[in-house]
Amino acid sequence: MVPTQSHVPTGRPLWSLLEDAFVDDGDDSITVHGRWGAIEIADTSPLVREALQRMSLGPVALENISALHENFVRWKNGSGPCLIWRKLKNTLDQLGGCLVPSLGLDDGAGPILSLVAVTRDAVFGLPHISGDELVTMRRGTEIERLNGDQALACPGQQYQVILHSAPATEIAKWLLDTETTIASIAEALHLQKTLVSDVVAYLAGAGFVVPARR
Repeated sequence: MVPTQSHVPTGRPLWSLLEDAFVDDGDDSITVHGRWGAIEIADTSPLVREALQRMSLGPVALENISALHENFVRWKNGSGPCLIWRKLKNTLDQLGGCLVPSLGLDDGAGPILSLVAVTRDAVFGLPHISGDELVTMRRGTEIERLNGDQALACPGQQYQVILHSAPATEIAKWLLDTETTIASIAEALHLQKTLVSDVVAYLAGAGFVVPARR
């Protein structure tokens, strides 16, 4: 599963910092302090400062920042230049394991899953997976309890996946049990295919969903 393009979520991408991370917002510098040390942020623009301030409060939809909104909509719709969003995303990528990507629905009820890094150099991306591509959960993946939530863990992976609620939990359990496709999961669980695609892309981006070996 080597993607030629990235997946653009239909749902709401949410972003936050690890709970033990904090932002030192100086006049001429920004430093994010986390469990693996300090990260100097090269871009000290007002947009980056506002994004980090919001992310320090919990999972947020960054498109709500007025300076970013139009660019973000273009990115999601594939309808034109979105250089401001891509520049901010490059800054977020510098945060490594301090960054917590989450997926929410349009109901505004918070994330249904979150990716929490267990290594300093964790890198997050969203691979595109076609609806008929046969996939499964990586061997060795188990569901554990973590702070009252269910979580996916697998030795050697950069992330744990916190399964906050349905439908993420049901999709993950389905993938644990079988080799299947996005289309088949959507039909079996009576879910929208776009939603299943979002969840599978996040799980693949965290290294948990892999091609089924035949």
